[in-house]
Amino acid sequence: MDRAPSFRARAHRFWGRHRKLFWMGHSVWGLATGVAVVVLARERYAFVPWVIVFLSVTWLSTMFFGRHPGAAATPPAAPSDADGVPGLADELASYVTRILYQETLFFLLPFYAYSTVPRSPNVLFLALFGGLAVFSCLDLAFDRLLRTSAVFGLVFFATVAFAAINLLLPMVIGLDPEVATPVAAVAAVASALPLSIHAGASGWGARVRLGLAAGTILAVAIGLPGVVPPAPLRMTSATFASRIDQGTLELGDTLVSGGAATAADGPLIVLVQVFAPAAVPTSVSLEWKRDGEVLRTTRGVEIVAHEAGFRVWDSWRPESNGVPSGRYTVTLRAHGSRVFGVAELRVGSPSP
Repeated sequence: MDRAPSFRARAHRFWGRHRKLFWMGHSVWGLATGVAVVVLARERYAFVPWVIVFLSVTWLSTMFFGRHPGAAATPPAAPSDADGVPGLADELASYVTRILYQETLFFLLPFYAYSTVPRSPNVLFLALFGGLAVFSCLDLAFDRLLRTSAVFGLVFFATVAFAAINLLLPMVIGLDPEVATPVAAVAAVASALPLSIHAGASGWGARVRLGLAAGTILAVAIGLPGVVPPAPLRMTSATFASRIDQGTLELGDTLVSGGAATAADGPLIVLVQVFAPAAVPTSVSLEWKRDGEVLRTTRGVEIVAHEAGFRVWDSWRPESNGVPSGRYTVTLRAHGSRVFGVAELRVGSPSP
């Protein structure tokens, strides 16, 4: 006489039948909570150090639960039986790891969005980071790719770790963002490589692919720093004028950035307000353009931002009397390559 299946076996079969539906519903929930985290994370700089704690827990859990033979990258969830349905322990470990990833990604996203300027190279980093945040909510596809691709696991963890460390170093120890970026890249790759190797990336082919992926990350972060927003610095406002008190930085006949004005007789002056949550040292320069043509580029000015941020100003004087009509833009850069603000003013012809 056949014995009735145990409760555990029945539960396992039930989970196998409805697993995909559950994770699809959870994906929608994960995206909704991610959006909530983005909204709540605004200006929550005091919580940034906790991101490192979350990543450390994720790293340790992956190293511990990823000991299954043939498991890959992160998070581990090797099938526990012939029907391919992961066991409860694997599902739980994978779920916790994904939650930590998702919340970390969505929490960091607004801080980099603040420092990103449209139509600048650092839009690429924000697009990559935002894409990973959304993709992390697609539980089934995300979990499968992390378990089967060591290269993706390396790139994913390294990107998240890089974003956290790159933001944290200027805030905690006052490291210049120009120095923090390569340091964060090296630390992120160094922490991601053991996960991929430990998770089953064996053989020369796999090691070569991991090496190429790690080298690409380092090459972009070190050789192309302009694609990384200079977080936590960001431009909060810019005002144009024709007069300024160099002692108090008070402007006369102010013109709002992005607005329109008639031609002036004197120089064109811009005053920029920059936000920083802590004492962050950097080098700032401004580039003037009129209708896309470069008019003037200032030398880098070494500034140590404090918790109230800082102000920087510059002026451009035309060779002839009066400011010619046109579209003027002033681009704010850190160390000459990292754009974190653009001010614009349209100057029209004077009335007859």
